[in-house]
Amino acid sequence: MNKKYKIQVRKYRAGQTKHGSPEIGKITSDKGEFDLVEIISRVVHAEQIGNFNPLFCRYNGNKRVLVHSDDGDLSDPFRRTVEYGTTFFIEVKA
Repeated sequence: MNKKYKIQVRKYRAGQTKHGSPEIGKITSDKGEFDLVEIISRVVHAEQIGNFNPLFCRYNGNKRVLVHSDDGDLSDPFRRTVEYGTTFFIEVKA
């Protein structure tokens, strides 16, 4: 049985990314300003790419999107922890 996770769907404001704004984010670790579009419940799927193992989910039909976490880099299977699953999010464009 596949576990479903709660995933935030975020739309970042102009000049903002998951890393914050280019000027301020590098200094303050600001995660960037975003609008929360919705919260979805999805199964995540891992894909092996060399030594990395990014996670993906389906959104908006069959569109496969990369899943991120506020807690750290999900693509590194040796560093990610179970706690990363509490802060999953995906980005949508304007």
